[in-house]
Amino acid sequence: MDFLRALIVLHRAFRRSRISTRVHALIRFLTCPFLRVLRFMPRDTRTMLEIGAGHGVFSRLAAARGVARIVAVEPDLSKVANTNRDSIAFVAGFDDVVRGTFDCIAIMDVLYAIPIAQWDGILARAAGRLRDGGVLLIKEQDPRARIKNAWNRAQEWLSMTLLRITYAETFNYEDPDAFVARLGRHGFKVDVRRVDFLYPHPHIAYIATRITANTCTGDD
Repeated sequence: MDFLRALIVLHRAFRRSRISTRVHALIRFLTCPFLRVLRFMPRDTRTMLEIGAGHGVFSRLAAARGVARIVAVEPDLSKVANTNRDSIAFVAGFDDVVRGTFDCIAIMDVLYAIPIAQWDGILARAAGRLRDGGVLLIKEQDPRARIKNAWNRAQEWLSMTLLRITYAETFNYEDPDAFVARLGRHGFKVDVRRVDFLYPHPHIAYIATRITANTCTGDD
């Protein structure tokens, strides 16, 4: 999907939303490399769960790419209430309210707002909801990029503390090597990509494939 088509998709999705929602969705799209992350989704993906979907920008783009069934979970009721629900099943709550199996699970800029002690529970549930060979797409910030990360922290502080548009009260980042090891303990094979070229934030993508039982055990 190219940039212009993505803008058309989002315009159609949010044109009846209130102005604050439309502005927030546009800023989110312009400052986050959703299209780059979307390229890492397998072409045969038919079902997707997005955890912490916000207004559903990434889910909308995935639906336009051809994902047939999408469940978008978001705890902020104000974001869910102002979302057009025609093609995506929006659920108000946290990830533990969803059942079923998916080809892909997306977590876009969510973990940083959750205490690290809770990450393993989320990742374990994600692994349990993916089919064998399914892909977990995680987009976060790289804490090793000091200058870009300083700008990111300043922006998030503004969103959380003054504007109150981010449903969180803390920042939590983990070194990519440590996070890859964490994903590995949950049965994922991980590819890591920096996707921040020409963006002011240190965007990093984790493409985590759920290893099948046969792959895990191997042949002795």
